[in-house]
Amino acid sequence: MKSFLRNHSLIAGILLMFIFTWPIDLANAGLLHFKVPYVISITFGWGIIFASLIMTGLALGKDGIVRLIQRFLIWRVGWMWYLAAFLLLPTIYLSAVLIHAAWTGSPIDFSTVAAHMIFGASANLPTFILPFFIFDFLTNGEEMGWRGYVLPRLQAKHSALVSSLILGAIWGLWHLPRYLAPENSSSFVLGTLKIFAEAILYTWLYNNTKGSLLLTTIMHAAGNTAGVFLPMANTLSRSNLGVLVIVIVIEVMIAVLVTVVAGPEKLSHSEDKQVQTYSYAHV
Repeated sequence: MKSFLRNHSLIAGILLMFIFTWPIDLANAGLLHFKVPYVISITFGWGIIFASLIMTGLALGKDGIVRLIQRFLIWRVGWMWYLAAFLLLPTIYLSAVLIHAAWTGSPIDFSTVAAHMIFGASANLPTFILPFFIFDFLTNGEEMGWRGYVLPRLQAKHSALVSSLILGAIWGLWHLPRYLAPENSSSFVLGTLKIFAEAILYTWLYNNTKGSLLLTTIMHAAGNTAGVFLPMANTLSRSNLGVLVIVIVIEVMIAVLVTVVAGPEKLSHSEDKQVQTYSYAHV
């Protein structure tokens, strides 16, 4: 069994990520007949971390685990990459909100943001932005899996662009349970299109920062924070569907620009794509 897992580390790792997280997500969506403790519910993304560490240990041993964790310590990168990590997605989301308001002539209504469902209708939301960002940064868990484990194995065999698109399909499918919740009327297709575009942007950031999971985790937390505190389409409502469409259009345009300028092979001019060569021929 260990030999099989080593030779099929990519597929086995992805399956383990789904096994460790989907039951919790399905239960939270009300599709399974058991309740998940709150502390597990809010940290279920850590299942991706556990799967990545287990499979890395089986495939590469303790040294592989250490190298994977050390990617969170890669912080000596140009200041422009910190700007991209902190501001790219929030700027896109805010631009979409402003464009939608100008286009439709409707006022921006912050009373409908998802943050009010979390912190209460009367909450002073600006005071919660930084705590939410820190909380999401610490509990998300996805980046060790998607960029730390899956992407380097894909890039060992494919170009950075193709690897991003394959990862986008996997990442999009992983989000499926929340779209199956009875109260969720949002579009899985549109959500997945958004993920495809963002997967390219994450790969661009990851390769240009020598595989920094710190930077991609910052970008992930910043995007989630903006999505919660800005009045844009979220997983519970279609009321601002137009905002989501504008977000997708902007992200696709930026992803195309990045691909053309940086090149589809590495999505980077100055750095090599980050790869994991162990047994990639057997993935």
